[in-house]
Amino acid sequence: MKKLTAVLADVLLTAASSSIFAATQVDSEQAQGMRSIGNVSVSNVTGSMDDATRQLSQKAEEAGATHYRIIGVENPGDSSQWSGSAELYR
Repeated sequence: MKKLTAVLADVLLTAASSSIFAATQVDSEQAQGMRSIGNVSVSNVTGSMDDATRQLSQKAEEAGATHYRIIGVENPGDSSQWSGSAELYR
């Protein structure tokens, strides 16, 4: 029983900490006055624009950003491959 309680506590702590550290998307006006900590980019993302922005969000979180601003997302021609970049803030 103690082991099950410890495992459950670990799962709940992990879930809570991942939501605490989620980066929030902001626009250029909201980013005014925030400290930039760099950029991230993605390329050759198969799917939709949402898939590319989701990957940018994930990269922002992995980099420890509290906020990120999408600079651009593009799809060259009729390709299903997306590219994009975002600026990170803390």
